Amino acid sequence: MRRIASIEGVVQLMLFRSRLGLALLCSGLAVNPLAAQPLVFCADAEPDGFDSALSDTAATHRAAAYPLYNRLVGYAPATGALVPELAEKWSMSADGRSWTFKLRRGVKFHTTAGFKPSRDFNADDVLWSVRRQIVTSHPGAATAPGGFPAALSGDWGALIRASEKVDAYTVRFVLAKPYAPFPALMASWPMSIVSAEYGNRLALAGQLAKLSSEPVGTGPYQMLKYEKGAVIRYAAHPAYFRGRPAMDKLIFSINPDASVRMQKLRAGECHLSESLRPQDVAALSDAPKIRVVHYQPQITSFLAFNSQKKPFNDVRVRQALSLAIDRAAIVQAVYEGRAATGMLPYAPATLWGAPSQPPIAPRLEQARKLLAEAGYPHGFETSIWARVGGGASNVNPRLTAELVQADWAKLGVKTRLVAMEAAELGRRGRLGEHATVISGWMNSLDPDELYGNLLTCDAAQTSTARWCDKQFDSLIDAARAMPQQAKRAKLYEAAAQHFLTAAPWAVLAYPKAALAHDARLKGVQPSPAAPFSFERLRW
Repeated sequence: MRRIASIEGVVQLMLFRSRLGLALLCSGLAVNPLAAQPLVFCADAEPDGFDSALSDTAATHRAAAYPLYNRLVGYAPATGALVPELAEKWSMSADGRSWTFKLRRGVKFHTTAGFKPSRDFNADDVLWSVRRQIVTSHPGAATAPGGFPAALSGDWGALIRASEKVDAYTVRFVLAKPYAPFPALMASWPMSIVSAEYGNRLALAGQLAKLSSEPVGTGPYQMLKYEKGAVIRYAAHPAYFRGRPAMDKLIFSINPDASVRMQKLRAGECHLSESLRPQDVAALSDAPKIRVVHYQPQITSFLAFNSQKKPFNDVRVRQALSLAIDRAAIVQAVYEGRAATGMLPYAPATLWGAPSQPPIAPRLEQARKLLAEAGYPHGFETSIWARVGGGASNVNPRLTAELVQADWAKLGVKTRLVAMEAAELGRRGRLGEHATVISGWMNSLDPDELYGNLLTCDAAQTSTARWCDKQFDSLIDAARAMPQQAKRAKLYEAAAQHFLTAAPWAVLAYPKAALAHDARLKGVQPSPAAPFSFERLRW
C-alpha cells in the first residue's frame, strides 16, 4: 500500500507541474529551461586569495574583483570608458590637488555565514578600504605587514595626503600634487571596496586574514565555497544595487591546462573560457554550440630583466639581450600570427600617444658588441622564469622562454628555464628572486596604471624589472599633472622612447585576444578594459 501511495503521489506531482507550466504559458510568462543552470567559467589559474588589494595577479582579480566587489569608478562594457559605479559622480578642484566623490545610496553588502551587515555602504567603507593600504597604523594594515603591492608600487601613501569624510555619502581625497589619472586609479582592482564594519570586527578578533578567505563585498556575487586547486562556488547577491544577476549560481572550474579547458567547453562542462591558444581558436571556430569572440584588449607581453641583479644592472646587457630576440618568430610560433611585434610598453593602437614602432629583426652583431663592452664577450649564465600554463598576455610562456633561450645562445648566454605556478611566480617575482621572467600586463586604459605599477622608481621595490630612472619618472610626473589628454599623450610618448633606450623589459608582442562561450550565453561584451562582466551574463 505504501508503494502504491508513493506512485500516486508522484503522478499527482507530475500533473501539477504540467498544469503549472501550461498556466504560465497561457498567461504569457515564458519559462526559460536554462534559468536554474549554473554558469561555469573555466579559469586558467588559481587565485592567491580573495582580497584584490593584496594581489597583482589576473587570476585573483578575475575571482575576486570581478564578482565580489565594486569600486567607486568602473568601466563601460564594449568601450571601456570610465563610468560611475559606487560613486555617482566626481569632481576635481581647480588646482588638481583635490578630488571629491559623491557616493551611491542604498548599496548593500553581502550577508554571509560569518557576517551580517547592520548598515548600507557609505563613506566609512571607502575610507577604510583606502586607508588600510596607505596608513601603517590603520587596523586593516596588519593584513599586509610588508605593504600592499599596488599601494607600494604606486606610492599611494605619498600621493594621498588626506582622505576625508565630508558627510556619510561624500568623500574627498587631498593629494600631494596634481594627479589627473585619479579616477582611473579609483577604478583599479586594488581599490575594491570592503566593509569597514566587517574589517574592524576581524581586526578586533585578530582574524584579518578572513578578509581574503571569507570575503564580503558589494558585488554581484558572494562566495560560498573554495576548494583549492579545483573549484570556487558563488551565489547571486540578492540585494545587488544594479539588480540581482540573471545567473543564480556561478562556478569557477580551475584548469591551468588549456587542453582540459577546451575539452570541458566542447563537452558543455563549462560555458565560458578565455586565454585561448591559437590552435584552440581554430578548433572551436566551427563548433556549432560554441561561439568564439575576437577582440583587441590593451595587453603587453614582455620579458622583464631584474635590473638590481648583475649583469642586468648594466643597460648594455639589457639592450643586447633585447636586440637578440626574434620577435617575429615568437608571434608566429606562440601566437600563430595573432599578435603584433613590439618594443614599447603600449601598443600603437592605444589612444595614449604610443608611437608607432616598426618590427625589428634581431641585431646579433650589435648585441655581441654591447655584451663585449659590458665585459661579457663570451656570454654568461642566467635563468628565465615562466608560469605553468598560459594566460591572456602569453598563451604559452614555456615556448616563449625556449625561443628566447635559443636566441640568447647565439650570444653565448646559457639560460636555464624555471617553470612555476602563476601565484608562486607572482609572489617570488615581487620579492625579486628572479633574474628574468616572462610576464605581461593588461587592461590598463590609462598609461599611468602600467607605468606607476611596473616602471617608476616607486614601483622598483616590488616590480619584476626593479628599475628606477629619475629622468623617466620626471616625464611620468609631468604627465600626471596635465589634465588635457593630448598633452599627457605627448609626455607618455617621450617616456616610451626613454624606456626603449633603457630597456628594463624586452617587449615581445601585443597579443590579440579571443574568448569562447556557450552559444546560448548572452551579454558577452569584450572591451579593452575587461573581456566580460559576470553580472551582465544571462541565458
